[in-house]
Formats: sequence, C-alpha cells, structure tokens
Amino acid sequence: MKLTLVLLSVLLSVATYAQTLTGKIIDQQNQPVPFANVIALDADSVFINGNVSGEDGIFRIEATEQAALLKVSYIGFEEQIIPIQEGKTDMGIIKLSDSNLSLSEITVIGHKPLVSMEKGVLTTGVANSLLSSLGTAEDVLKHIPGLDAKDDKYTVLGKGEAIIYIDNRKVQDNSELQNLASENILKVELITNPGAEYDAETRSVLKITTNKKRENGFSMSLRGVAKQNHKFSHGEKIEMNYHHEGLNVFALYGFQDSRNKRRISFE
Repeated sequence: MKLTLVLLSVLLSVATYAQTLTGKIIDQQNQPVPFANVIALDADSVFINGNVSGEDGIFRIEATEQAALLKVSYIGFEEQIIPIQEGKTDMGIIKLSDSNLSLSEITVIGHKPLVSMEKGVLTTGVANSLLSSLGTAEDVLKHIPGLDAKDDKYTVLGKGEAIIYIDNRKVQDNSELQNLASENILKVELITNPGAEYDAETRSVLKITTNKKRENGFSMSLRGVAKQNHKFSHGEKIEMNYHHEGLNVFALYGFQDSRNKRRISFE
C-alpha cells in the first residue's frame, strides 16, 4: 500500500511539471509557415523538446516547466528566440521576418526550399534553393525541418539521433558530410517511422539523394588539420572509395593528436 502511494505521488509530481506549448507561425503576409522548427529550451539554452509546425502553421510541444525559451527557425527567415512566461502555454501568433541567408560574410540569395510531407516522410528539396549554396551537406542539415544539428550529431525532433544514408549507402562517419558539396544534393528525406528495410532499433532515418553522377573507379581524399595553442596539435584523415555500377565500397582512416595545457595542483 505504501509503495502504491509513493508511486502515485511520483506520477502526480511528474504530471504537474508537464505542459503543452502551442501557437501558430505566420510570415509577413500573414500566411502560415509549415514545417518550421520549434524547439523548447531551458534557461541555459539546453534542448528540452521540439517539433515542427503543421501545414496550417500550428505547433504543439510537450515540455516541462523548466522550458524558458522557444526557438523558432526556418530557412529564409530570421530565427526568433522567445521567452516563455511562467504558467503560459499559449504562445499565440509568431510572425517571422524574411531574411537573406548569410554565411561566412557571404549573402546567399535564392529560392526557399520546397518542403512536403507524404506518408510520414518529410522531404526538403535542396537543388536550386538557398540550401544548395551553403557549402557542404553538413551546412545543409543545420536547416532541415524536423532536425536539430549540433556538435556533429543530428537529432530528429522527438525521435532521437538519426541514421544517415547518402544515395542509399549508410554513413559510417558523420565527417563524410563535410566532403559532400551542397550543390550536389538533390533532396533530403526525413523518415520518422522507418519500415522493415531498416534495423528494428532504427527510430529515424535521414536520406540524402545527390544529383551528381557517380563515375566508376577508385577515388581518394586526404585532409589534414594543424593547430598551435599551448602545444602543437594535428590530425589527418584519409578517405577511399571504390564505385562500380551498384557496388560502392568506402573506407575511412583518421588520426588525431590533441594536446591541451593542464594545470596540476598538489596539497
């Protein structure tokens, strides 16, 4: 009986801290903005939960009372960070302002990407859009609806870390994304309910389709990084790929020697 009461009190305590944040996102023409990323953060800007707005611009996020900030973003619009007032769950109408996309002091001008949802697959067209001018696949994924890209990790909102494929080949190391030019990407598909063709443990899949014709043969790339701080650090990476018709063999070798200054004290 006591155990039951304890469990009931814990459940009630958890329920007390749960809240659903709602609102609607529109553009400067008062039209709904579908598939915008909406993320709840705590006071230290740590991720709590996130979702995307529906085709009507309306969003719903299950969060906790620790949620202090709401971050709204979508390619071609200025990102907004809105304080969440204590006890307030209806965020009302959020209007986004158009913006040219600036990257490394370069202003990129182009069309907004075409985003569509069909049978649980969120597809973002990259070719001939703003996204195609960003630089690399790594840069593109930072702006994909429904995806939170941070520290070389790509988390699907509400689903956890995604398994990434490039032209149906599973990516073994996310650093591969640095070697794929954004101008060579046709589209990015976000699959939140993977089918039987994927491992049972797979919760979400990110499929990148390129528009670059693959040539048969062997290719290799070599990258190196050197840094001088308190001590000299360096790293090297060799990537090799053999492609022939439907066969694609990929190998990666990397080495890093990182040295940092440390303070050791004795008492």
